[in-house]
Amino acid sequence: MDVYFTLKLYNKILPMLEDLGMRKISEEVLMPSLEVFSKMEREGLLVSEDRLKSVGKVLSDRNIDNEDALYSFDAIEKSDNLSSNNDLIEVLYTREGGMEMYPPDKTSKGKPSVSAPTLKLLLDIVEAELKKRG
Repeated sequence: MDVYFTLKLYNKILPMLEDLGMRKISEEVLMPSLEVFSKMEREGLLVSEDRLKSVGKVLSDRNIDNEDALYSFDAIEKSDNLSSNNDLIEVLYTREGGMEMYPPDKTSKGKPSVSAPTLKLLLDIVEAELKKRG
């Protein structure tokens, strides 16, 4: 099935690449890489557990630092658990003195959404507004 969908995707993307004048990239980069990726998929990859743990620690530390930095904002209280959907909903949408943003999306149960795509959308909205303000 992977091959079937890959071919469908390729056939859909190729005209778009041609429209953008990027067919050469397809022929010189994408097509040769397919052999490499298919070999990796068949045979797997060797992964250094030590290196993987090291990268994981760096990412974990960075996440902790970023989360700690969020507590410097007035809208976020020390008691807020930013891993809790309910606390995020309160901070972003409902708390007086919080971010007081309008929820761009809701869950199937009608609650304001704090899913990753919704948070990305909020970030894009905020960045666009900041860019407009100069």
